Amino acid sequence: MSAPAIIFAVSAGTSLGCLLLRRRPLAPHLLACVGCGAIGLLVVNVPLEQALSVLGISFRVEGSLQVLGRVITVDQQSSAAIAFLYLTGALFFSVSWAFRSGRSFTPVGVLILALLAGSLTIKPFLFAAIFLELAAMAAILILIPPGSPGPARVLQLLILYTLAMVAVLFTGWLLENVGVTSVTPELAERVMLLLAFGFSILMFVPPFHFWLPSAAREVHPPALVFVAVVLQSAGLFTMLRFLDTYAWLRADPRVLSAIELGGIVMIGFGSLSAMAQRTLPRIVAYALIADFGVGLMAIGSNSSAGYRIALSMAGARAIGLMLYALSSGARDGAIPRGAGGRLGRLGSLIALASLAGIPLSAGFPARWTTIAGLGLGPRGLWIPAGTALVMIAVVRWGTQAAELEPKEAAVTDPGLARQLALGLAIGLCLAMGVAPQLTNQWVNAAMSGLVNLGP
Repeated sequence: MSAPAIIFAVSAGTSLGCLLLRRRPLAPHLLACVGCGAIGLLVVNVPLEQALSVLGISFRVEGSLQVLGRVITVDQQSSAAIAFLYLTGALFFSVSWAFRSGRSFTPVGVLILALLAGSLTIKPFLFAAIFLELAAMAAILILIPPGSPGPARVLQLLILYTLAMVAVLFTGWLLENVGVTSVTPELAERVMLLLAFGFSILMFVPPFHFWLPSAAREVHPPALVFVAVVLQSAGLFTMLRFLDTYAWLRADPRVLSAIELGGIVMIGFGSLSAMAQRTLPRIVAYALIADFGVGLMAIGSNSSAGYRIALSMAGARAIGLMLYALSSGARDGAIPRGAGGRLGRLGSLIALASLAGIPLSAGFPARWTTIAGLGLGPRGLWIPAGTALVMIAVVRWGTQAAELEPKEAAVTDPGLARQLALGLAIGLCLAMGVAPQLTNQWVNAAMSGLVNLGP
């Protein structure tokens, strides 16, 4: 048996099971959580190409699978990224019963994770663009549930990913057939421009971000942040694979300067826009853009520490957004009255604080390390400035939410189970702020696969 076959078979079985159980209140969420969690843990713990014995049965898990002339390989470079995506999915599915997700959320969500895993394992990995496009197509089914007309703005995501796929595939053709290196400056410049265009879309760099805040007005907030975090994370891992594979690309100072400039633009635009918003989903959308920007600035430093920071930020971001998804149970952002409402409001505030990088939240350690440890100089001032602007938006929203509580329409109390889940999620987010080393094992595993980006 091969690891790719196991991943895709278990994913297909889990997705089909969730589809068949979609009318049950808890079963599809439990199945998706267990299935994705099992894949995530197995990918990083089961040794490949080695003889194993379970209950007296000997077998070996192969790392590669050939399909239609293409090789799909789970190796040291991709295993940590696959584990991250599936464990992030398991986090969201573990609480999706509480935020009243649509019936398509679990089966299609697992399918998206399988497609993104395909983008990280196919070789040549430039064909990853096709899997990313398919994942974006599947994401539309979550953002626009079946039977709902849905906002036309969501289709902007599909259009953008189609353009990114064309750019990356054409780049792949140039790299494979023309032989672009540092000694072919004209071709290298064309490749860099194409890659800049494609990855600007995949990383949500303005002006290619517009689908996210536009959709935030009408799309169920938990569905939107799930799609955003898994798609952007897959784009991040693909970018790191490009930098790790092509020495001439990471050695060109223009590439790193462009990445850093993109991060600065995202921080400035995202934080200023977040401060100007009045509704929680749009504040989160713009704060998320600013948070992505900090990660790009870390990558632009072209240091092992910077790459580690970008990866650790991905973990903190997933936890913060899981808390936000659990806190914002209603489509319109309404918060229930009573103890459940106060806990939900607290969860939303802590999730926003994590995205902003406020001290004691999950997002703070990476922000501080980026400022203090990467030697960014004056450019690093964009990070605390962005944090301050988003913090203003957080405080203002919290004040408005507290003042509007007596006037809110009645909303069903979330119940004891959801309150308990909220309490655990809040505790996890705060624990990440106090003990960021909880993600060190995964970051170390990811960096061990990116051998050319390490020290």
